[in-house]
Amino acid sequence: MKKISKVALVLSKIIEVVHWMGVVAMIVFFVCTFACRDVISEAIYNQRMPLDTYGFEISSVNSDGTISMAALRIFFVFAFIAFILMAMTFRNAYLIVKKSKNVTPFQKDNVRMLKEIGIFSISIPVLGLIASIIVRLVTDVNYVEAAVDMKGLVTGILILCLTQFFAHGVELEEEVDGLV
Repeated sequence: MKKISKVALVLSKIIEVVHWMGVVAMIVFFVCTFACRDVISEAIYNQRMPLDTYGFEISSVNSDGTISMAALRIFFVFAFIAFILMAMTFRNAYLIVKKSKNVTPFQKDNVRMLKEIGIFSISIPVLGLIASIIVRLVTDVNYVEAAVDMKGLVTGILILCLTQFFAHGVELEEEVDGLV
């Protein structure tokens, strides 16, 4: 079990840092949609693949070969927020494993952080849906395609259900401690 905890600690910290780097990259890309439009347009046009981050997918290359900068900006804002939420998710996972290393995992802080992970998981597809609606409102719907994957919603609900079991575990531990 200790080896799994060490692996979980290392991987969760690495994944958290990678997501913070993604946050910085999304800021840079967003700024590039204003400062160096031609470069980003050419890169997106040559790629000819939809952009996809955590289930929110857009295809910003119009049928006439132009790039929808509005759609790109919305995508980068969504990706920025999604990367922050995922970085916080892995930060919480790291802290839960670290706090539970030599003691019981049934702690109030762990329950709170697990609940936050569930909320973050639900927030990402909800934000993707909102971003998809905004893309449809500010761009020509005939040219820009947007899609949202709702798997995070189901995962978040499952995590929130698990949180209730951990909360019950905290109550039971407090009762046992009160008896001793």
